[in-house]
Amino acid sequence: MRRILRVENDSVRREASGLSWRWFPLLLIASLIVMITPVTAGSYNGLSEEDHYYTLIKKNDIPYDRFVAKVKQEGFQVVYEVRELGLIQVKGKAGYSGRLAADSQVESFNRSVRALEPAQDERTVSLATLPYLWDLQWDMQQSTRNGSSYNVYEGSSKVIVGIIDSGLYPHPDLAANIKPGSRNLVPAGGFRGGEPQESGNVNQTNDLTGHGTFVAGQVAADGMIKGIAPHIGIRSYRVFGSGSAETIWVIKAIVEAAKDDVDVINLSLGSYLIKGLTFSSEGKSNEELVEIEGYKRAIEYARDRGSVVVAAVGNDGVNEKDRKQFEQFMRAKMAEDGVTFKGKVFDVPASLPNVVTVASVGPTNELSLFSNYGRGLVDISAPGGDYRYYEQYGIDRWLAEGWYEKEQVISTVVGGGYGFMAGTSVATPKVSAALGLIIGKYGLKNKPAQAERHLYKYGVDSSGKDSSFYGSGILNVYKAVTR
Repeated sequence: MRRILRVENDSVRREASGLSWRWFPLLLIASLIVMITPVTAGSYNGLSEEDHYYTLIKKNDIPYDRFVAKVKQEGFQVVYEVRELGLIQVKGKAGYSGRLAADSQVESFNRSVRALEPAQDERTVSLATLPYLWDLQWDMQQSTRNGSSYNVYEGSSKVIVGIIDSGLYPHPDLAANIKPGSRNLVPAGGFRGGEPQESGNVNQTNDLTGHGTFVAGQVAADGMIKGIAPHIGIRSYRVFGSGSAETIWVIKAIVEAAKDDVDVINLSLGSYLIKGLTFSSEGKSNEELVEIEGYKRAIEYARDRGSVVVAAVGNDGVNEKDRKQFEQFMRAKMAEDGVTFKGKVFDVPASLPNVVTVASVGPTNELSLFSNYGRGLVDISAPGGDYRYYEQYGIDRWLAEGWYEKEQVISTVVGGGYGFMAGTSVATPKVSAALGLIIGKYGLKNKPAQAERHLYKYGVDSSGKDSSFYGSGILNVYKAVTR
């Protein structure tokens, strides 16, 4: 359940979704006037009304193969597996769910967490009308002390940031830093069989939405624009097709990135999940949402193998540590789908242990209007854009007079151009890149705790900052690479 702001017919509207990226797509600047065709997540053919998807996690003492065989005997089709974690997704008739509850090998199960992404609408202008693009990178100027960090250390190609997202376009500003091994985790047929263009080919890493390419530019762009670490390596783990994803795909991507010895795993995405009971017309769920436990196991798996996991908080301007406020927000969103709950809301993976959790600030170093926050939730903040000028001037002046350039963030987009966006999705890769610089410069390969401590101690401006909003402080890359 996530709000997403976009421009459509000169008006701004908000939409809700499940698993979502932490961004606000707004404008596209294409060097060759390249338009991205909007793709709307709609109905999904091939799934009968009686078929349902469930996510299951096995008991620790049960052999995996025996667990899977037993589930199949109960009449379920296994459609996705994360063998390393004992986690699977199955499809079966609604009436079969009682068999899962009675199965002594199943630790827990629930209906799979479903996500729908809204379509994107973008505007284009000619690149020839723009000044030198560094002049538009107020966010990079703030984070790098006006580019001073580049003169100290720009990163090592031996250090890899794994970007779990919508794929990656080989943009001219990124191509030199894309390392072999990117892979597709979206299965054949895509989200519940509704995306026939998805072949399941591991090499199908093309970016259909532009989000992953935009995020990558914040990490490693080295051309018309600069990322935080222009010489670092990047690799894509694709978990979004044309708009929707299963949470289990993201969990598997974390495991695969860790197996690939990726140094930093960037998650500019997330969901609000319930640990407790949920009630709908189909009855009540199990007590603990399986996806929460799956994420915990995947993050622990990654950390044990030396990877730092970095994730964005939500984009709803909510104090997640104010339980009453957070639950009221969630109840209102779930009521739209006729669902109620009894339990605790988690922003996953941002609120889980062993995650570097990132909030967003704007050009004034104030917490962005859209950024979630909370004492003990936020570890660090970084520039992700804002909407204060938008609220001050209104959309017409904001666009016509170029105020968006002063508070939105510019980055790489599909087709080879550049676009303006805002969101915690944009702040998070800056922190991932900074951790990559720290790991490379100070020899902290496979030492995630030490890399994090260095970041929090040296890589921030923290004087007078409220930790509820900023965590340890606002990212300062120059300080991170000069201590």
